[in-house]
Amino acid sequence: MARQNTGTFYGRVKKKAHPFEKDPTQEMLEKGWIKRGASRGQWIHGPQSTKLFRTFEKIVLEELLEPLGYQEMIFPKLVPWDVWQKSGHAKGVYPEIYYVCPPKTRDPEYWEEVADHYKVTKEVPIELIKEKIGDPIGGLCYAQCPPFWMYLQGETIPTDSFPLKVFDRSGTSHRYESGGIHGMERVDEFHRIEIVWLGTKEQVVKASEELHERYMHIFNEILDIEWRKAWVTPWFMAQEGLAGVSDEQSAGTTDYEAPLPYRGEDGEWLEFQNVSVNGDKYPSGFNVKSQSGEELWSGCSGVGLERWTSAFLAQKGLDPENWPVEFRKRFGEMPEGIRFF
Repeated sequence: MARQNTGTFYGRVKKKAHPFEKDPTQEMLEKGWIKRGASRGQWIHGPQSTKLFRTFEKIVLEELLEPLGYQEMIFPKLVPWDVWQKSGHAKGVYPEIYYVCPPKTRDPEYWEEVADHYKVTKEVPIELIKEKIGDPIGGLCYAQCPPFWMYLQGETIPTDSFPLKVFDRSGTSHRYESGGIHGMERVDEFHRIEIVWLGTKEQVVKASEELHERYMHIFNEILDIEWRKAWVTPWFMAQEGLAGVSDEQSAGTTDYEAPLPYRGEDGEWLEFQNVSVNGDKYPSGFNVKSQSGEELWSGCSGVGLERWTSAFLAQKGLDPENWPVEFRKRFGEMPEGIRFF
């Protein structure tokens, strides 16, 4: 669900000069760094943009996740309904998910009619397939962290294990974007590092503050981009059609936004990073308890690689000579890429 900006901005860095004013997606297309995929809102990344993604991942690992003690896990990417019921997403996720329907049976004879139709017509018989698939069991990963909570569901965790800190970067997320798709920054298939932490209220709030510090270090000292913070409507309120900030003290979502020079001086800024303190939403929904009996809170933060790339290239351009020294050190040499006649 789209979050509403409350209009409260803070922590903005001073305005920077932006000599590059072209749409980075179009520039990447022209240079052959990316090509459109066969599906809606999907890109195929060549060696150049893939190395950008991997460099951002490396920076997040070395400058944020490892120093702060996060452990890597692998979260499922097919999400059944009961997970979204417990996480709260079932209140309003329906217009934006890609649904998953299993076949009614795997018996090859049951599917002979479909295969024979294709052999004769060379067309996939969609209407016939609809008759042979079951009801939707859920959808593809929409918000990356809910499936993780099945790992903790119904468990009591030793008090000295908190704060529990994990992250996942094992696959794509899928979202049928409202308002259409645009370039690399608004897509249906995207790549993220999802960061999740769990503990007491004080531990969760402290962990969010540590993340903010590390993000600002990365944005200022390594990427050298212009950005601002904004209070936005948390996902757990947006799901219910509510606006504003959370009534729960210390809970809520902060977005990092960056200007895209090609959109003009008064153009809409791009939300490229977020940090959310979700209160007791997840621990309560999945019945996770502490040995001490103290109330548990959690937080999550998604590093969107398409969004980071869009914000960075929109301000710095595609020529590595114009990139910050600290970023170039981590990026290394530009791959030659794949050439075509």
